[in-house]
Amino acid sequence: TFDPEKLLEQTKRRQRLTENELKELVFRIQAIFVTEANVVSVPLPTQVCGDVHGQFYDVLKLFQVGGEPSESVRYVFMGDYVDRGYFSLEVITLLYLYKLIYPTQIYLLRGNHESRAITQSYGFYDQCIKYYQHSAVWKAFVESFDFMPIAAVVGQKIYCVHGGLSPRCMQIDDVRQIPRAIEVPPEGPFTDCLWSDPEPKVANFAPSTRGAGYLFGPKAVENFNHINKTTLVARAHQLAPTGYTWHFNNTAVTVWSCPNYFYKCKNQASIMLCDNEANVTFAVFEAVPDAQQEKPDK
Repeated sequence: TFDPEKLLEQTKRRQRLTENELKELVFRIQAIFVTEANVVSVPLPTQVCGDVHGQFYDVLKLFQVGGEPSESVRYVFMGDYVDRGYFSLEVITLLYLYKLIYPTQIYLLRGNHESRAITQSYGFYDQCIKYYQHSAVWKAFVESFDFMPIAAVVGQKIYCVHGGLSPRCMQIDDVRQIPRAIEVPPEGPFTDCLWSDPEPKVANFAPSTRGAGYLFGPKAVENFNHINKTTLVARAHQLAPTGYTWHFNNTAVTVWSCPNYFYKCKNQASIMLCDNEANVTFAVFEAVPDAQQEKPDK
């Protein structure tokens, strides 16, 4: 029998699930993602997180700081669950189990790393092969990534997306129309949502130095918030040394939830706490000390 609560306890202890358990989990999660719109509406209060990148012990710490998802604790994660850290599989399994148990209390948006191409270069694919000797588990997960929502609107006021704005999607309704059940394309509005970055030197939009997405400036954010009656654009996608970075007179913010990124950047991480009035504060936290983190099995 498939017992999500039991599998959750197992995963927290880093005990490996069987291939069949993972496939069943992914099958059930994909069925939930399919029911969710491109842009999910999330009530207040809620907690918003940025990249976590396979740093399993730091994700456990995040849930100590913010509370585990439950009937009274709600989260939006803005993507980049896998790659770079040692434990991509454990992190995505943990998040999927919470999603299965509390489908309306944790929302998982798609990041630019939730893609076939990127995961083959930055670690998730390799970890799946190492654990299961073939690519079936990786294939199941990356197929489920195709069904993740693109963005969230929290309390009708806070727009959350992994990367940022697109000149081709200045109305949230434009994002709602994107055909999303695909691998992230090399360019286009979907790509912009997952790859763009804020840049104060740009007024509106300029091509991105990343080779995908755009740089968006204060005028773009002002226009976007005006058109959509939102007050804040929240995004992740870039390291913030203190866990969060305000942009453009507090009209946009970067939330970063991966402390001591890549086990060497010494940065802090944060959870953005949105209260009933859509006011935001930040719970800042440090990485779990190296000595308390197990290293992956060779």
